[in-house]
Amino acid sequence: MRPWKIGVVIFLLFFLAGVHPGKTEARIIVGLSSVNLAFLPVYVTKEKKFFEEEGLEVLLVMFNSGTTNLQAMISGDVQVMGTSVVEPVTGRGVGEDIKLFWGVCNLMPFEIYSQPDFTSMKAAKGKRFAVSRFGALSDFLTRSALLHSGVDPKDVAILQIGSTPARYAALAAKGIDATVMWFPVTETARQNRFHKLFDLKEIYPEWPFEVFAAKASWLQREKETAVKFLRAFRKGVRYTLENRDDAINIIKKYVKVEPSVAAAGYDIYRPSFPVDGKIAEKGISVVIEQEYKRGKMKRNISSEEMIDRTFLRLLAGK
Repeated sequence: MRPWKIGVVIFLLFFLAGVHPGKTEARIIVGLSSVNLAFLPVYVTKEKKFFEEEGLEVLLVMFNSGTTNLQAMISGDVQVMGTSVVEPVTGRGVGEDIKLFWGVCNLMPFEIYSQPDFTSMKAAKGKRFAVSRFGALSDFLTRSALLHSGVDPKDVAILQIGSTPARYAALAAKGIDATVMWFPVTETARQNRFHKLFDLKEIYPEWPFEVFAAKASWLQREKETAVKFLRAFRKGVRYTLENRDDAINIIKKYVKVEPSVAAAGYDIYRPSFPVDGKIAEKGISVVIEQEYKRGKMKRNISSEEMIDRTFLRLLAGK
């Protein structure tokens, strides 16, 4: 999406939400790269009005991929990204002013499901794999699984289909041979007898699934606002961990799943939400190495360069 189009979308979201630009100084637009359970503490923080307790007006904007979210941040329409690490890493690798500053969810929830007769990744040559968008986390993980299985990604067809539900629909319609997906769509795939082709935990048992990222210049300029944002968010994390029933109701509202699925999802994701903002850093170096080898970055960077530890230090133990 072009920057001017993103700006129009943001304006319309303000209008529809009854929020008028310029009315409040302490306002943050947070772009979320998908609607999923990994952002449960974000939904809880918003729902319980913890942002308002810190004097902040926070607007959540949902995107269909991390790459679109990144474009919105680069153009200045979004101040904070809730995202995988792939997009900020590639953004910084091509010269964008982006830093990770807080961990949201440390979990590897992704699995690749395939048509019932496609039972081995080693037989992937010539098959059709669906991802959300090129350069997004789903693309990175698909390529990682192929390489791990000894298959050159150039020997398969990788198609941009969109969100996980859209990719599952393509799988169900036999328009693709396989796709990466996460809970609860994995449960639907299993129940409908699609084959679990690959579990990404096999490669990445520890993974920074979702993080907060922002422009380094914004973090420096709006340090006080960022601290308030994270204080509110930590209240949301603690509330999520301590109030199972309420958290499940919030999952149903924001993620739009059945009660039984919401409850199962809560139990799976609950241990992955760090109160202290810890980021599973091993995954960052993996992303950097693979994206640099793919030529997606103009220069190699270090994990340390990607992280602004200011807020981890400021809020440690508080």
